[in-house]
Amino acid sequence: MKRLLLLIILMLLVSVAGATIRYVPQQYPTIQAGINAAVSGDTVLVAPGVYVENVQMANGVKLFGSGMDKTIVDGGGLNNVISSWYGVINVFIQDLSVRNSQQSGGNPGSTGIFLNPNSSAGSKFVLRCHIYNCGFGIQIWNDFGGTADIEDNVINDNLYDGFSPYLGTVYLRNNTIVDNGRDGYNDWSGGGTGIYVQNNIIAHNARYGIYKHRDTPVMISYNDVWNNTGGAYYEGFSGPAQPFTPQPGTGEIAANPLFIGPPYLLADQYYITWANFPTPDSSKSPCIDAGNPLAQFNDPDGTRGDMGALIFDQRVFNVEITLAPVGLWVVPPGGGNLDYMISLTNHEAFTVPFDSWVLVTLPNGSLYGPVQGPVALTMPAGVTLSRLRSQSVPAAAPPGQYLYMAYAGLYPNHPWDFSFTSFTKQASLGDGGSMALENWICTESEFVPDQTAASLGPAEFTLYPCSPNPFNPITAISFKLQAASHVSLKVFDISGKVVATLVEGWRQAGTHEVTFDGTGLAAGMYLSRLEVNGQVSVQKMALVK
Repeated sequence: MKRLLLLIILMLLVSVAGATIRYVPQQYPTIQAGINAAVSGDTVLVAPGVYVENVQMANGVKLFGSGMDKTIVDGGGLNNVISSWYGVINVFIQDLSVRNSQQSGGNPGSTGIFLNPNSSAGSKFVLRCHIYNCGFGIQIWNDFGGTADIEDNVINDNLYDGFSPYLGTVYLRNNTIVDNGRDGYNDWSGGGTGIYVQNNIIAHNARYGIYKHRDTPVMISYNDVWNNTGGAYYEGFSGPAQPFTPQPGTGEIAANPLFIGPPYLLADQYYITWANFPTPDSSKSPCIDAGNPLAQFNDPDGTRGDMGALIFDQRVFNVEITLAPVGLWVVPPGGGNLDYMISLTNHEAFTVPFDSWVLVTLPNGSLYGPVQGPVALTMPAGVTLSRLRSQSVPAAAPPGQYLYMAYAGLYPNHPWDFSFTSFTKQASLGDGGSMALENWICTESEFVPDQTAASLGPAEFTLYPCSPNPFNPITAISFKLQAASHVSLKVFDISGKVVATLVEGWRQAGTHEVTFDGTGLAAGMYLSRLEVNGQVSVQKMALVK
């Protein structure tokens, strides 16, 4: 993947003298119209949105979307979604999603991306795309002597095979090929000049993980091939398929990749995770730092390459996020709005790019969202930015207690910091507890510089930072009350789960101290949350082991 970044930039900027960028839909109403107007060396750049069409590529024209699951090409259930045919020997497709080809009938004709150059030359690139809900994912036919780079794609939930090559030289690297209705990888041709299958996650497919023709030279290394119904490695030509030993087989594993899963949807659900980063425990996906160890395959964070398309970026920067409710956070039965101030502070001595997003924990304990973001931000050193937001909670949302959780970090699998508060959705008479969750709309003002972050605690009480902090495994938490009050003091983990209830009941005015014991908990970030008479204050705690 990394070796292609410079190539991509050069192709965009200087690939052909006089090359033109053609914008869809700003200049051309459809992707096909942009391609038809382009000549070899041109780039068709497609804005975010859903485009219902069946696209025929032209030789040497580069098709760029605005990001996986941002630009979506929908085939409308007809034929292939994106195709290239005889004589189209140079193809470049990147940063878009492809879905909804024809689901049955002849093949070709039911594929997400179908390339058939019928040539002994040329280069084909499919990079950072999401191909799903098609008959087949990606197929390359009759590529007698050309090359194809199929890298950093998510290929899932297709009716038959995820990826199928026929002859040529293919580099199948850093893809996530999962949940397809037949094989993850399938070739039936024999021959070819070499298929290199490396650094992929191939899992949960309904037949084989990798099924190859017995005569195809397939080099297999550093893949996670796991939990495919019929088995991992099979080959055949005539007669029943037989298991084979992958060659060279270096670095092959068979383990649960630990995808992030719900509430994230589409390709985002296939990010690999490390819940207790940086503690090297069972929460670390076995695919992290498990790819080819050569430096050319390192991840952007400089660590050894991960397996799969959606990596775990191990960079951590000191960016703080705080969320402060404005007004009473109680939603009436008919729905309503919750206003709050969110503040972000970059404590580093340099500019930091990162993401911000918000999830909701529902009354039944499940996560929903993101209801806001992810928003990509770049903050200069030492700056605090604040934004006033209003969250719409729909009438159909179930009644009960919610947690509203704001994160800063690398979306969706590596939050560096988080802040949360709770709210109540009141029940109407005879409310049946509907779980309809659409129409969570968040409106906001622009981020503006601020001198100080919003305060989280009211003057009537004070929650002090725990001491010691960081701690292992015991720390003391103190709070001060101005008057006798009902007090709830709980400790939460980063997912919003209560891990300890320290105080629940009336306490007299004055200073109180309780002990929190983290024995049995994983190292990581936790929050102490003090609620007094409906007001909330939060402090961060770091458990180290």
